[in-house]
Amino acid sequence: MSPALLKQLLMLGERERVEIAHALLASVDDKDDLSDAHRAKLHAAIEQSLAEIDAGQTVPWADVIASLRAKRVARSVR
Repeated sequence: MSPALLKQLLMLGERERVEIAHALLASVDDKDDLSDAHRAKLHAAIEQSLAEIDAGQTVPWADVIASLRAKRVARSVR
């Protein structure tokens, strides 16, 4: 983006800048291949994970690393 264009855009009021930002974001092709049902499942899983974090139902980082290292060792032994 040219510095002159950016300067002109930044001189606009907040409402106009927000409208332009939304229009520009909407113009970007950010399509994924998720169906509405799969997207809903993904969002539900994210919400469930956040709820588990909020409830303190997490695994300590050291335990996660130890488990991953053990799996890596087990695979290298095969």
